[in-house]
Amino acid sequence: MSGATDPVDPLFPEFERDYLARNGVPDAQLREDRRRCYELLRSLLGNEVEPDGIVVSPLGVVWTEAFDLLARGPLDTRRLAGYGWLPLDRLGSARHRERTRPQRWAVVEAGRVLGGVRLVAERSDPVRSVLARCRERSEVRLCDVLELRELRRQAYPFPVDAVELRTAAQIESGLGGRLLAPWASGSSTAAPARLRWRRRGAVVALSGVDGSGKSTLCRALTDELEHAGVPVSTVWVRPGMGLGRLTSLAVFAKRLLRQDARPGLRAMAEPGLARPVSRRGAVGWAWTLLVTGSFLAGVRRQHRAARGIVVYDRHLVDALATLDFAYEGVGLRLQRVLVRALLPRADVRVYLALPAEQSVARKPDDLLGEHAVRRQLTAYERWLDRLPASVRLDATASTAELARQVLLLLTAAPPVRGPSCGVKAVGSGTSPTAAGRRRGRMDQTPRPWGEESWRAGAQ
Repeated sequence: MSGATDPVDPLFPEFERDYLARNGVPDAQLREDRRRCYELLRSLLGNEVEPDGIVVSPLGVVWTEAFDLLARGPLDTRRLAGYGWLPLDRLGSARHRERTRPQRWAVVEAGRVLGGVRLVAERSDPVRSVLARCRERSEVRLCDVLELRELRRQAYPFPVDAVELRTAAQIESGLGGRLLAPWASGSSTAAPARLRWRRRGAVVALSGVDGSGKSTLCRALTDELEHAGVPVSTVWVRPGMGLGRLTSLAVFAKRLLRQDARPGLRAMAEPGLARPVSRRGAVGWAWTLLVTGSFLAGVRRQHRAARGIVVYDRHLVDALATLDFAYEGVGLRLQRVLVRALLPRADVRVYLALPAEQSVARKPDDLLGEHAVRRQLTAYERWLDRLPASVRLDATASTAELARQVLLLLTAAPPVRGPSCGVKAVGSGTSPTAAGRRRGRMDQTPRPWGEESWRAGAQ
C-alpha cells in the first residue's frame, strides 16, 4: 500500500538491549554507574594506591566491569565493609573461597551496586586479564573481542595460542574484522560464544506463590551481581510446563477417552469441578510420574549449562507445593522422593511471603483464583516446615530492598532489619522450641554456605 510504513514490533528494542547486555556492552545507566564507581575509588582510596593504581578496561572506564586496585600496602577490609561494600570471594570458585582476606568486592552506594573491584598485588598483563575473565565466565562476549582488538592496536604481546583467543577471532571474523586473524580458524561464530568448561558458584533459590515477585527479584539480583562483574545464570522450570511432545500425547489421550482437552489445572483450580482422569487413579499416577521426570530433566539440563552464580526462579518447595496442588488425589510418594533427591540443592534459600489476596491482585489475568492460591499457600507452609530452613522475606517490600537482603545473605553479611523487609528462618521443625531456635539463629549473622552446600549445589 502506498505510503505505508512497516510497524516496529516492541520486541525489537528489547532484543537489542538483551543482546548488548549479554555481550557486556554497557547501556547509559551502567556507564554512569561505572563513572561514579571510579570516582568513589579515587576519593576513598586514592591516597593508598600506586600511581595509576586503579586499572581500567583498554576501552575506558565505562567498559570496566571490575577495577583492579593496586594498593601500596594491605587495605583494611573492615574499612571497605564499613563503606557498605560486599565481599564476593565466597561466590566464586573453591580457590577464591579459601582466601582469608577478601580480594573481590562489590562497590555499593545508596544500596545499589555500582561496580566491582579486585585487590591485586601487582599489575597484570591486560591481554591475559581479558582471557582470564573469559575463562571465569566460561564464554567470550563482544566486549572481550573489542578489548582484544584495542590491545592489538596498542601492540601488546599476545600468546601464541589460547582457546579464548581462537573463539574471539571466530566472533571477529563473523563481524568482518581482521585484527585477530592470526588466531582465526576459518570459521565464524556469534557472540556470546560459550567455552567448553563451566564454572559454577553459589546456588540461590527464590521461592514463593505466583505473584510474590520471584521473577522480578531474580532480574534485579542478576543485574546487581552482573554490575559487580559476577557472571549469573538463571533456571526456571515448573512441573507441568514445557512438556513438549508429552503435551500432544496428553491431548490425544484425552480425546481418545472423550475427556475435556483443556489443561487439567483449570479443573483443579475451580472448586466443585470434577477431577479429570489425569488427576486420579493409575492414569493420574503415571501421568504425574512423566511430568516429574520431564521437570527434573529440564532443571538438570539448565543447571548443567549454567555458569557463575545460579539463581533459581522456583525451586524445591515450589515444585513440591505445585505437585500437591495440581495433582491432588494422586499418590505422589515416589514423585516427591524423586524431586527431593534429584533437584540440585541450593546454598541460599529465600521464601517470598505474600498473602493470597495480594497474589491474585498482582496477577488478575491468571488462571488461578484466590481459592486456588490459598490452597497453594497451605501446601507451601506444610513443606516449608519440613524442608531445610529458608529465609522468609516480606514480598510486599520493594524489589531493591529484597535484592539487597539476598545479596547480604549471599555474602554472609549481617542482614539489616527494618519495617519494609522482615527476615525470618522457616523450616525443619514444627515445635515452638524448634521455631525459637530458628529465630535465634537468624537474629545473628547468617551462616555462610560452606563446603558441604557447595558440593551439593554443584551436583
